[in-house]
Amino acid sequence: MTWNLARGLVYLACLAASGLAMAGLAEFDLAMGTFDLKPLNLYALAGAGGGGVFSALAWLALLRSWGRR
Repeated sequence: MTWNLARGLVYLACLAASGLAMAGLAEFDLAMGTFDLKPLNLYALAGAGGGGVFSALAWLALLRSWGRR
């Protein structure tokens, strides 16, 4: 693994940790390097994510013209 790839992976991990912290799902301190993931309610996550998944599938069907004859 090259140093550029390793540095890029660290940047992506920090971006993901920051995103989780902004969403309120984690505590992240970049200066100290601490990351604490809060407990997740999988039922609420599935309920909230279901609408997004179905919307994405509907958009894909529209884009591909599925269902037309």
